[in-house]
Amino acid sequence: MEVRRNEKITFRCTRYEKLALAEQAARCSMSTSEYCRSLSLGGRPRERYTEEERQLLRDIAQLKGTLQRLNNYFGGRQYREVF
Repeated sequence: MEVRRNEKITFRCTRYEKLALAEQAARCSMSTSEYCRSLSLGGRPRERYTEEERQLLRDIAQLKGTLQRLNNYFGGRQYREVF
């Protein structure tokens, strides 16, 4: 069952504060209302990764796998022993 939000709270802020709230909400993929509601109820909205950051994380995961395969290939020995 969806909760209907029909009560309104209004607060004043500067133009710059409003822009900052909107920007931070966008980085969390939330509306400004959702972002303010979450903060006021003690939540800690998390920023979402950009597509570039997600690609970098995939690249790091791939490199981790490659390093693990190399480590297994050399039998877990220290690299100094191999070279």
